[in-house]
Amino acid sequence: MISIVISYSNKENFANVSTSIAETCGEVFEIIGVYNPGKYSIGEAYNSGRNQCQYPFLLFVHDDVRFLTENWGKPFIEHLSDKNIGIIGIAGSNYVPAAPSGWFVAPETKVQTDKIKSKALALDGVFLGITSENFDKLKFDHNIPGFHGYDTDISLRAAKVFTNFVVTDIKIEHFSSGNPDKVWLDNNLYIRKKIGSNFQNIYNIALEETAFLKFVSYYFKFYPFNINSIKKTLQFLPKNLGLSSYLKIMRLYLSFFKLRIIETL
Repeated sequence: MISIVISYSNKENFANVSTSIAETCGEVFEIIGVYNPGKYSIGEAYNSGRNQCQYPFLLFVHDDVRFLTENWGKPFIEHLSDKNIGIIGIAGSNYVPAAPSGWFVAPETKVQTDKIKSKALALDGVFLGITSENFDKLKFDHNIPGFHGYDTDISLRAAKVFTNFVVTDIKIEHFSSGNPDKVWLDNNLYIRKKIGSNFQNIYNIALEETAFLKFVSYYFKFYPFNINSIKKTLQFLPKNLGLSSYLKIMRLYLSFFKLRIIETL
C-alpha cells in the first residue's frame, strides 16, 4: 500500500534505510530507489521515482535515516486517508515570512506539540508523505536545482489547497544536518517570488524582522554589496515593522557598506 521513493548516491545508506523500512513498516510496501550521484535535482529524481510507484500512498524520504517506530505504516496510511490532508512530515513550521527562507524560520515557528498531528505550512523534506492522487496535482518543481528548497516549495503549494500536518506518531533518526549554500539561497529566492508569503492570518513583526535580517546577512555572503543587490533584497522588505525595526535593518545595510569601503582600501 505504500510506495517509498528514495533518491540516493551512497549505496550503503540506501541498503541501511531499506533494511530499516523492511523491519519496521508493518504494511505492504515497495521501495523505489533512484540512484542519483548529483546527475539530477532531488525533485527530478523524486518525480522520476513516482512514475514507477504502484501504491496509493507515497513517501519521499532521505537515504540517511533510521525508522524508530514499529509498524509505522499503519498510522501513515491512516493520516493520509483523510482527503483534506495535503502532506505529512515529521518537522515543519507554522509561519511564512516575507523574506526568503527555508522551512525553518526561527525556533518559535517550529511545530512542537504533544498532539499526534498538528497543522503546519512548510515541511522538512527528510520525510514527506502524500497520496498519489494529491501528488499528481502538485509534483516537485523541476526548475529547482540541487537538493534545497524542493520541500518548502511543494509543501507551501500544498498548503494553499490542503492542510499539511506534522505527525508525532512516526519517529525517525536523521544522521545528517542541513548545509545551506548559495543554491539554498537562490532556490528560496525563486520560491518566495513564485509563491509569496500570504499564508497566515497573524502578522508577527518580530519574526518578520528576524527573518529579513537573516536573509540580508546571508544574501551578502554570496553577492556583492551594490545598488542592484540592495534593490533585490529590498523587494522582500516586510511592511509595517515600525521605526525600531527599520532602524535595525538600516544599520545592517550600513555595516555592509562600511565593510565594502574597508575592502577597497
